[in-house]
Amino acid sequence: MRIQIAAVTIGKMRLLPTLILGIILILGLFFRTYKIIDRFEFAHDGDLYSWIIKDILVNGHLRLIGQQTTAPGIFIGPAYYYLITPFFILSNMDPIGVLIPITLLGLFTIFSYYFVLANLFKKEIGFIAAFLYAVLTVTVNADRWVVPTVTTSLWSIWYFYTLILLSRGNFSALWLVGILIGLIWHIHIALIPTLIAIPIAILISKRIPSLKQTLFFTASLLITSAPLIIFELRHNFGQSFSLINNFTNSRESFASFYKFQLVLEMITKNVNSLLFSPQSFKVTNNIFFVLLIFLSALLPIKKKLISPKELIPQYFWALGVIIFFTLSSSTISEYYFANITVIFIVIVSFLLYLLFKFSFWGKLITLVILAFILIKNTFFLITQDFYHKGYVEKKSVVEYIKKNSKELGYPCVGINYITNPGENVGFRYLFYLKNVYLTHPSLNVPVYNIVIPEELSKEVKVKFGHIGLILPSQIPPKDTIEKGCQTPNTNLEDPMPLYVE
Repeated sequence: MRIQIAAVTIGKMRLLPTLILGIILILGLFFRTYKIIDRFEFAHDGDLYSWIIKDILVNGHLRLIGQQTTAPGIFIGPAYYYLITPFFILSNMDPIGVLIPITLLGLFTIFSYYFVLANLFKKEIGFIAAFLYAVLTVTVNADRWVVPTVTTSLWSIWYFYTLILLSRGNFSALWLVGILIGLIWHIHIALIPTLIAIPIAILISKRIPSLKQTLFFTASLLITSAPLIIFELRHNFGQSFSLINNFTNSRESFASFYKFQLVLEMITKNVNSLLFSPQSFKVTNNIFFVLLIFLSALLPIKKKLISPKELIPQYFWALGVIIFFTLSSSTISEYYFANITVIFIVIVSFLLYLLFKFSFWGKLITLVILAFILIKNTFFLITQDFYHKGYVEKKSVVEYIKKNSKELGYPCVGINYITNPGENVGFRYLFYLKNVYLTHPSLNVPVYNIVIPEELSKEVKVKFGHIGLILPSQIPPKDTIEKGCQTPNTNLEDPMPLYVE
């Protein structure tokens, strides 16, 4: 009887971690799918990845590169585009299909936080970190952002995993290091300076990888870098030279100290947003708060949860990013520093774990903090004032123009945009999908005016969210329209910024 009771107890204990992880994943799924279609942004990035998928599936072009980056002559690798291609097929080429892999990636990242930290340290730390990543506003928004860099968080947590193993002298994961390095080109070259942490971790371990482990590393690196290597060989290493020029030819006239301040400000903003968004506080929105979090990692060291040699490579990771972008001539952005988010989540998870283990009141305070984060972010997610000019509204505009022009017998139409620079994007692929024949606006064809936001013009009669539409007011004679439409479909022929075949 006692044996049976013990067996049942052990079974329940084993089931509990699965139950907790399941609840966290359900929460993560909710945060990443709540009104996901209504809030699906579809702008220039949407046009780009959709057009590249069209090039792969319709034109039969097996691509070695994705889109061009804002850095001249440098492209993103094709992995992201091939990842989402099957889902375009499932959705009959509608870009809405991309939401499936994006959501799955987010859930896998949550699971990865648990798996990595539970295996390296404690299950409780894994639960806390996975929960934080699942519900924090910044990480949720990052996982809902449909761009190639959406995989940065997933890359970062597994990079953290490999650094810990390397610092422990465990080189069995060198094959994974090779994959992660090879994937940098497919995600964003801003991850390159993080690699300084690898030799630091190996040096700290005071061990040398075996020949077999080194060969596995080389093989995995070559496999994931194959598209880059082939592309460079075919194009005389033009991208490599562009990368060198990009970081040696200044495009900014900032002094180094000012650039250093700018980098710190961006990191401070990222950390403050990570922990408190959508709120912001003066006491936390400063570099001293960031340094305090870094220094607080000394407490887990004192409690022997993590060793100094495991933490040092993480500090070099962050330091490498700071120094690189301080000295770099490239224009920088906040998302260049998103890769170090994992370090702050891990440190906070350690601190919450220590508080949880401290006493009964510590457990209670920890649970209250986590519950407060969940309630606060759920309230914000549901009540967020969202500006409706995304996929749903743009698709409705295109469908209306298609239907209206067909009913009136227009063989082609011109499209004019009344909006701020950079807002006239996200329509091109949708026009292609609806087979709308476009030509340049002129007096010889009917012209539809798309207004963003709709309040910019009092002539708007039809509205779709915050997008207005002005119907053609001066209709040329039929023969004039037919003559004006005797031009190639400009939607297919005109160049698209950052797109190459």
